Amino acid sequence: MTLDEAEPKDVRTSRERHANMDGRTRHGTRPPLNDPPGQLGVTELLSVEDKIRNANDERELVFLAANEIRRLVAARQLIVLRTKSQGRLRVECISSLATVNRDAPFVTWVEHIAARIVAEHGQGSSLQFELPAFTGSTSQDTQSYPFRHVLWQPIVLPDGSAFAAILATRETPWSEQERRILEREARVVSAAWRAIYGAQRLAPRSQLRGPRRIALILGIGLIAIFPVPLVALAPVEIVAVSPQRINAPIDGVIQEILVEPNRSVKPGDVVLSFDQTTLRNRLDVSEQEMLVAKARLDQARQAAFNDDKSRHDIAIAQADFEMKRAERNFASELLARSKVTADRAGVLVYADKDRWIGRPVKTGERIMQIVDPTAVAGRIELPIADAIVMEKGSRVRLFLDSNPLSAVPGRLASEGYMAEPNAVQQLVYTIHVDLDPEAGAQRIGARGTAQIQGHLVPLIFYLLRRPITAVRQSLGL
Repeated sequence: MTLDEAEPKDVRTSRERHANMDGRTRHGTRPPLNDPPGQLGVTELLSVEDKIRNANDERELVFLAANEIRRLVAARQLIVLRTKSQGRLRVECISSLATVNRDAPFVTWVEHIAARIVAEHGQGSSLQFELPAFTGSTSQDTQSYPFRHVLWQPIVLPDGSAFAAILATRETPWSEQERRILEREARVVSAAWRAIYGAQRLAPRSQLRGPRRIALILGIGLIAIFPVPLVALAPVEIVAVSPQRINAPIDGVIQEILVEPNRSVKPGDVVLSFDQTTLRNRLDVSEQEMLVAKARLDQARQAAFNDDKSRHDIAIAQADFEMKRAERNFASELLARSKVTADRAGVLVYADKDRWIGRPVKTGERIMQIVDPTAVAGRIELPIADAIVMEKGSRVRLFLDSNPLSAVPGRLASEGYMAEPNAVQQLVYTIHVDLDPEAGAQRIGARGTAQIQGHLVPLIFYLLRRPITAVRQSLGL
């Protein structure tokens, strides 16, 4: 018969239920206690404290605290607990065990006792009691647990707040000297713990209970429904209002631009000219063709006096002459169009002179524009993903790159009905903004970011608008 078979059934069952307990032999008896506290050597005490102070991490620290301090106070079992989320104490280490089984009934039972102690006694001072205090007397774990005398010692920070605790148990009552030793070692463990993590990370979070929690929930709810304007951000550019657009009047090559960019012009000033070689040659040819047609017409008229048949050729010669004259007039008009003049006073705006000189252009192609520098507006390109409900006159603020700390106020003047691709092939709504006259003159071409304000919405919707949109587009909800 083996030793396990010789062990009484009730003792073996108790040992299996309390797998976290130590100190029993295979036959259910316990080894002798350590030496009495009065005979505890100073060398042993300092050796234990030195081991605790030299712990490298939290796991090693709680293991040393559970196993080394147990010998100093002659405990049968010593458990180290740590404050976790919501102020609940969690078993971190049990003496003589390398790991803690979180699903073990004994661990749940110990954490329940710790929660009762904190709720009824507080966590800031030590406590001695005898089971079944702080636990139900009908509990199976309470009835079968052999170590009835319990010593509770909090582990506190310098400000007095507890962040961990030690629970020591044995069969006999605790002495005052043992309680003081456990209190001293708790301070040593606290100092070592602070050296690893720091006091701020160990400090327990304040728990809001009762009216404070209700007040916090109500406050958060009121903030969540607080109305704020729905805002959209989009790139903006300062553009001229009703500019004179100078487009290419003919197909040709630009020969010269007579006015530098951003210079003032007056009505009638020549701003650019096209190459006239082809146009002048075409005019000369059309004039010669017109002279030939005129000679044929005169010849037909003279022949008509002597020959009745030649009278019928007069109409044909007359039509041919009119056609050649029209071609001559058209060539003359094209030659006149080769010089482009300003129709009104303003500032000539275009990109670069060298970019246009010598470049062939088509009729209608935009080259430059004449603007009034005092009549400007904002043009916003709002992406369709940021589109919000807007009304005419909605408030707009422009933060230009040239002065990002000052906002230029304005009002929404018009918005595009349909989204169109911009220069980077992004679908955008074009919005025009009337600037506040008191904001001062703004340079045409300045760029920045516009803030468009829409209707009032709850703050929670303002914060979650993009996540809600992303979820709906992804899941189709």
